[in-house]
Amino acid sequence: MKSHFLKKIFNKTKVLTLSQVSKTRGCSIRTVQRQFAELGVLRSYNNNSRYYTLPEIPEFDVHGIWRHQDILFSKYGGLRQTVKHMILTSEDGLSGNEIGDIVNLLPRSFMHHFRDMEGIFREKHGGVYIYFSNDPTIFAKQIIKRVQTEDVKKISDAIAIKILVVYIKHPELSEEELSSILRREQNVDISPSMITILLSFHGLLKKTPDSRR
Repeated sequence: MKSHFLKKIFNKTKVLTLSQVSKTRGCSIRTVQRQFAELGVLRSYNNNSRYYTLPEIPEFDVHGIWRHQDILFSKYGGLRQTVKHMILTSEDGLSGNEIGDIVNLLPRSFMHHFRDMEGIFREKHGGVYIYFSNDPTIFAKQIIKRVQTEDVKKISDAIAIKILVVYIKHPELSEEELSSILRREQNVDISPSMITILLSFHGLLKKTPDSRR
């Protein structure tokens, strides 16, 4: 079986199973597997991993996921490799629901496999398990960002907008001064520390010797 023919039928149907290729070409499953290995085909991470596609066919989303009808592929390999990659590279760890949204699967159908996976661990935040890297350096960054995210959620959108508008008008002022202006002019009672959290979350804190503390 020539690889150019295999590429031709993949380009036509996008995804195929081993048995489909075997029947089309009249050759054994083992022969198809050898050809697949030569081409570096990708294997679906749902539908019992029955489907295959060529590496150049998928148009992956920002998370490295490609969906063809109800068949899902990842540029990172199978589901375990994909989820682990997502967790290790996330800014603030990921909950089961957040992972499910990324890989387009119900969390309860697969997350139990990741409770004791090497390289990651989970801990509860707000009653929800969050999965983090167990590398101390990566985890330190993730947990700081997670706490910031949780704190920012305590600030309503309306108040956050008022804070950012005042900051844009007076970027030279300290958080204490911004807090005073908001209280005096906007009738918004918010502490300087919460303003710091919001500005840090949006990457607006200045990194100079005169940076806000």
